[in-house]
Amino acid sequence: MSQIIKLTAAFIMATVMAMPGIAETRLKLGHVANTEHPIHHAATTFARVAGDLSGGELNVRIFPSSQLGKAKEALEGIQLGTVDISMDSIGSLSNFHPVAGVESMPYLFRDADHYMQVWNGPVGTEIKNLIADEANFRIMGHLYRGSRELTSNKEIKSFDDLEGLKIRVTPIKERLETWKAFGASPTPMAWSEVFTALQQGVIEAQENPIAAIHAEKLAEVQKYLILTSHMANGFTFVMNAEKLDAMPTEHQLALRGAALAAAAEFRATVKANRARLISALEAQGMEVINIDQAPFRSRAKDVVALFPDVQEWYEKMTAE
Repeated sequence: MSQIIKLTAAFIMATVMAMPGIAETRLKLGHVANTEHPIHHAATTFARVAGDLSGGELNVRIFPSSQLGKAKEALEGIQLGTVDISMDSIGSLSNFHPVAGVESMPYLFRDADHYMQVWNGPVGTEIKNLIADEANFRIMGHLYRGSRELTSNKEIKSFDDLEGLKIRVTPIKERLETWKAFGASPTPMAWSEVFTALQQGVIEAQENPIAAIHAEKLAEVQKYLILTSHMANGFTFVMNAEKLDAMPTEHQLALRGAALAAAAEFRATVKANRARLISALEAQGMEVINIDQAPFRSRAKDVVALFPDVQEWYEKMTAE
């Protein structure tokens, strides 16, 4: 945990401890990953720190592996109040507010530092406030996942090899259109269905950050790892904005502090493990292909042009 995060946590703890006690509040946190995934470890850190910072008043129970519903269902549950906290990307919220789709634009972020600079800066803050005010989702913490890479059972050595590739994409329209623009044949599919679909040959390919590819054991059903680095995104902790804003101040502070701590830990893990995990995937039989990314990058603006609601935001974010 960085010094800044430690100081922030200490400040929140001091503030919370100075406030009068409140009865225990139980919260349900759901995510789509298995218990070996770094996302689950981040969730456990969030739950522990929220409990610590609230003096035990916040009891966060974790439901991994889509137990509270697939990604979109969990977000709908937050709006309905049946789910308290979900872990998902900002881009996934485009089903509820168009501006959130900007995170799914290809080659938006240069690297991890740029990602954090944008989302913690004025443009990112304005976007998050729009989503909270108009779609009722409050976003806390930025768990940068690294770049998304392609895996396939078809050898992809050039951009032209993507033609007709049967690839699973997250059920988000921006990602669907991205892979259409790349020449592939994308199929929206819930994450819980992907391994079996690859195993049975329903699809040939998928795309995800390296940590997810490793944690979900995709080397068992995929032959090639193609380093397209076509998109970078991250998970966040998402809550119903009205519900969070109505909570006691000390609980809001504890939840935000927990999100900061979990995100910092997650980002450090991703940064430290990328090279090691690529080597591990090679050892498990995957062939790594360093593909020319220039043709992919040249199509990025064509994808952005399809989404006028995010075009101005994309330009502001890439300029930072």
